[in-house]
Amino acid sequence: MAYVVAGIELIGGIALIIGLGTRVVSALIGIIMIGSVNSSWLVRKWPTGCELDLAILAIAISCNQWK
Repeated sequence: MAYVVAGIELIGGIALIIGLGTRVVSALIGIIMIGSVNSSWLVRKWPTGCELDLAILAIAISCNQWK
């Protein structure tokens, strides 16, 4: 599973920089960030240390909203 996430983040990040498939890639990265935030809340019982994940999630949502 970690290889899939790493591949999506690497190839998807390059695709976002180039501007290819922004809606699909931002949706995939958003799903990954939701899983990351949820897993950090399950471990710590408090949302500390996931500010960057929440910021990346907000950016992924905003990339998906543009037309």
